Amino acid sequence: MDLRGVAASGTHSPTLGFARAGGPPCRTARRDRWLRHMTLHAARRSHAPDAAPSSTEIHQKDPGARTARRSAALLSALLLAVPAPALAAPAGPAAAPKASDPVELAIAVDESGSLRPSDVERERDAAARIALGEISASSRLTVLGFASADNDEQSAVDEVCPTTELDPVAREKTGECIDRLARRDKGKGAGTDFPAVIRQAVTRLGEHATGRPRILFLLTDGKLDVGDSPAYGADKESRRENGERELKKALAEAARAKVQIWPLGFGQGIDEGALDAMAAGGYQGGCADLAAARPRAAVVPDSRTLGNALQRAFAGARCLVTDPPVEDRPPADISLRLSPLATLATIVVSKGDPEVKATYYDPRGRKVEPGTRADGSTFELAGAGGEVESLRITDPRPGTWRVRLDAPEGHRDRLASVAVQWRGTVRSSIVMTPASPRPGETARVELSLQTRDGEGVSDPRDLRRLKVSGVLTGDGFRPRDLGLGDTGENGDSRAGDGRFTGSVRIPKSADGSLKAVGVLGAVGLTADHRPFLTRTAPVNPDVRAELRVDGTEVHPGQSVPFVLMASNDSGEPRTLRLYLQDTEPGAVTLSPTEVTLAPGESLNREGRLTVDDGQRPHRLTARLEVLDQGDHKRPLDAKLVAVDVTPVPAWWRQIWDDWWGAIVPAAILLLGLAGYAVWRLRRRATDVDPGGLRLRLTVSDGSGERTASEIPVPSGRGPWYRFDVLDEFGTDPRLDPRPGGAYALQRNPRGGARLRTPGGAVQDLRLGDDTPLSGDVHLRVERNTAAGTRSPRTPGVPRWFAGLTSRRRPVTAPTAPGRDDEREPTAHDPYPRSSYDDDLSDAL
Repeated sequence: MDLRGVAASGTHSPTLGFARAGGPPCRTARRDRWLRHMTLHAARRSHAPDAAPSSTEIHQKDPGARTARRSAALLSALLLAVPAPALAAPAGPAAAPKASDPVELAIAVDESGSLRPSDVERERDAAARIALGEISASSRLTVLGFASADNDEQSAVDEVCPTTELDPVAREKTGECIDRLARRDKGKGAGTDFPAVIRQAVTRLGEHATGRPRILFLLTDGKLDVGDSPAYGADKESRRENGERELKKALAEAARAKVQIWPLGFGQGIDEGALDAMAAGGYQGGCADLAAARPRAAVVPDSRTLGNALQRAFAGARCLVTDPPVEDRPPADISLRLSPLATLATIVVSKGDPEVKATYYDPRGRKVEPGTRADGSTFELAGAGGEVESLRITDPRPGTWRVRLDAPEGHRDRLASVAVQWRGTVRSSIVMTPASPRPGETARVELSLQTRDGEGVSDPRDLRRLKVSGVLTGDGFRPRDLGLGDTGENGDSRAGDGRFTGSVRIPKSADGSLKAVGVLGAVGLTADHRPFLTRTAPVNPDVRAELRVDGTEVHPGQSVPFVLMASNDSGEPRTLRLYLQDTEPGAVTLSPTEVTLAPGESLNREGRLTVDDGQRPHRLTARLEVLDQGDHKRPLDAKLVAVDVTPVPAWWRQIWDDWWGAIVPAAILLLGLAGYAVWRLRRRATDVDPGGLRLRLTVSDGSGERTASEIPVPSGRGPWYRFDVLDEFGTDPRLDPRPGGAYALQRNPRGGARLRTPGGAVQDLRLGDDTPLSGDVHLRVERNTAAGTRSPRTPGVPRWFAGLTSRRRPVTAPTAPGRDDEREPTAHDPYPRSSYDDDLSDAL
């Protein structure tokens, strides 16, 4: 099985690979470093530039050189003779390749006569996007315009931008030279000479023997056309044949010079097969061993989408992560997401008009000031005065960035395009359970992904970019796949959480060291893998240990508990060493770090993982491991730890967290008391509400008693119902309800009603009885049978309860109006009225 990481081909800088295995113990490490230092020192003395002459000259000029060489040989032998430990102590993070490895770039732009002015303008825009979007300030760029040479005085290639290093000053000036690209008219060499421009690009790209990747982007709207070029023959047919032959030779020269060719065609007259042949004819080694990084041709319908297509090709050639550009007309706000994996990013803005102004805001909403450093990031702006500009961000803050586009009136009609391209780093941490498996035993493997800051990777948008696998190697067997997956199946706890789980059966032939490591495939990401080093265990090991730790939420400065269970069945004391690895240095403190077991002792010890109080809110991941110092640091157990660091809550939240057990019952009690108080008040108001009664004003004269006036009392008017008696002493007295009336009526909770007279005196009334007001005028209070009746409530007992518990009686039909049907029950009444009757009457 192929065990390499996804790495660069040829001379390219690697973008994916493996970290070195863990180093030796402290004392051995110091000794090894000293021996290597002395060896290299002696070797440098013996191979210094001044010592380059022949061995005879060396003996004559430097008698000590021979002694130095002998010392170097002796120290080398000693170094090789030093026995290496069976297992190395856990090592720190391995250095990952830089994300901004420089390259040699060339852009060949078609200037043939078939172009329209708008096509040339968009070619300039596309070339500027590449020049300003390049992520390394040490890369070199050449821009070539090409058409054909129809006579000896013409040149097929125009070097509009000579080779220059893309430092900040050069980036600013690149737009000026790109503007020199222009369409050639007929008679000035208006054909398309691919062999000439490819050879010129190969020459320029190979001028510096740096071993850097060499990339050529070729933009064209047509096909090979050298029919008017006498350099290719005497007639059109021979020129066509010779042109095709020379193109093959030029592609072979590019392949030998390790120049990648990325053709990009636009328009309707494109020979796609010829473009594919050009991509395949150049050097095939990409920035990564992935299909997306291999040279390929692309064709778009017209030049309007040329810039976006070239940016996609550029991202593939430079192993950059990019999303489709966002387009809008100013004024506009455009949002772009930067992954926490990104370590270097460039926001490229194609404004379409130099009058458009772009303003940048970070995920916290703060305005970016180019040329400054803020929140750990540095910002560099280039091309601000042109139609294309870029903001280069080192160590960008993850989240949503915003680009604000503004333009004055008259400059808002063109569509602007904003895109972000980035490169990043991803780390992995892997463990095996059991940590030291026996031959023939099945082991469970877990792998977690981390950002450069040790934060767990769990965003589905980031996980979709990655292809994760793993391999087990060791003594006595061939490599085996770990079957890692994040699908929520086959032992994986949850799908899409960034923790990959698999299992592997340890071959019965395994008889020594074991190494489990993850393999990552992704364009634009540098892999920093940390292998899990162990070895096979005997059938009945003398020392056993198990770690138990659960992921949880903590605030900065708080601790996460874990438990170490261990036993020692050997006849001598054994020291167990605990390590915390694969996390940001200083982020977490481990305690204890060492435990000693007496012969025959078993223990159950609690430990703490204390989060530094300066940690920002994020998911912190690490690997907790316990080793047996007496058995060549054999791993006894290892666990992946994930801790969510949350902000310190406000004071009121802290009080709630500490006292919620007392706060909740107290709140329930207070709510109950408040509810009871409200119920009492409402009940009191309801008990005295005179609604459902009727006031009848009667007059007694020589002809008998007659009703002079009557009014029903509505409900919900308050505890007192106010009214007046008009013409009280006249011949036609009447009841007049009014808010400020001199009389007031309410129910008596004990039965009957209460009447307040104009003098303020309150007297109790029985329903149905006449109360004299003045002379022959009497007031009678009775139930309003027309609107339904209700009885007074029993003090202290709710009506609904009284209705449920009272003895139910048959309901008698109401009597005719004017009869004394509202009399109080007597002992002779076989069916006295009850509250149930009243409630039923109300309902009817």
